[in-house]
Amino acid sequence: MSSLDHVCIVLWQPQDDINIGNTIRAAKNFGVTDVRLVSPAIGDPHWILVSAPKCEDIVSNLKRFDSLEDALSDCVRVIGTSARGRAGNWPVLHPTEAAEQALAVPGKVAFLFGREDHGLSNEALDHCDAVVSVPTNPDYTSLNLGQAVLLTLWECFRVSGSTVEREAPFPLARREQVERMLDSAEATLELTGFFKSSGKEYVVRSIRSVFLRAGLDERELAIWFGVWKEIPTFLRRHS
Repeated sequence: MSSLDHVCIVLWQPQDDINIGNTIRAAKNFGVTDVRLVSPAIGDPHWILVSAPKCEDIVSNLKRFDSLEDALSDCVRVIGTSARGRAGNWPVLHPTEAAEQALAVPGKVAFLFGREDHGLSNEALDHCDAVVSVPTNPDYTSLNLGQAVLLTLWECFRVSGSTVEREAPFPLARREQVERMLDSAEATLELTGFFKSSGKEYVVRSIRSVFLRAGLDERELAIWFGVWKEIPTFLRRHS
């Protein structure tokens, strides 16, 4: 078995099938078989295989999703990619740091890549625990999609020999579980009048960032579910 079996590549809104093929070829170079497409512009297997020779096994098992939430639902950690520095709530990792974190996590880890022309939107990045940025010439930072995937997976492959997956006393929460908890948190805070109309989007984004960085396990997540459930119950009892 490959040491990268628990790693998946997620392409958000890829526009060019040749680039999808380059991604798949890079994935096969380093033993990654789980490639997921979110709302691809075309996604024709024939054209994908043009740039991914002898990768029929991965192409035939491509997973396609209409939403990013569904594509990431079984993941316990999501690392986005960006060619430019981001102001905001996302920790920015060197590729080596990203690889070490990905290999140390027990559970499915996704590397998320954006569309070729615009990269990842802030809304897509809201699903990420961190962002990895490959150091490049500051005068020309943009990487081809296939190049970015190749460099990211090569770094994972390079450090995999010295990285040991740690045992967790409780399984890490899957992204679909975290999303349900965050929905519950937002609904509860809305009920209490916590949000101010002009700043709600920023506050929600900050709350998401805090919980995603925390890396909650299933036990911790259950506690937070209990918190958000108890607040409305308390308010009803005392209204």
